[in-house]
Amino acid sequence: MRVLTAVFVAVAAMTTLLPTAAGAAAHRLGPSQTVCANNPVPTGWIVTSYSDWYQCGPPGSIYYNAKTMKNVTDTSSGGTVTGCISPPPPAGFYATALSYSYDCDASKTPNGLLNNQQTLTNLNGLPSGRTIVICGYQPAPSGWTVVAVVRAYQCVYARGGAVGDNAVSIRKL
Repeated sequence: MRVLTAVFVAVAAMTTLLPTAAGAAAHRLGPSQTVCANNPVPTGWIVTSYSDWYQCGPPGSIYYNAKTMKNVTDTSSGGTVTGCISPPPPAGFYATALSYSYDCDASKTPNGLLNNQQTLTNLNGLPSGRTIVICGYQPAPSGWTVVAVVRAYQCVYARGGAVGDNAVSIRKL
């Protein structure tokens, strides 16, 4: 009887762990979610890695078939999050550093020449007078003004590339 009970408990536990049709669309990991690569990125989320996931079918030939995303809507004012470069970032988030990560290679044959990961800073709600350097030669966000065009090593897009005017220093009005 004990063996039969143990088998029944084991089978019940295993069936709760098996994926369902709904589970193939998304695998929830708290504030992160793994989905098939062809799914859109919801507003307020960023991609944090690419991989092959059996629930999205057989592994792709040169591109991974899944991506992991993170919900960043609860990031505090001035807080940072790191994710793959995949435009556009959530509203109010701007790149303040670029880097390279194998996790952010969407292709299985990466060139490794360009940085593919960015640190995003939440500018929403920062106090007046606050200054920050954002990557890219771009206009200031609404409510901010450009103080200077600058050279910032943390904003170099090409790995090992030369540093030119590649960022702007902005100040909150």
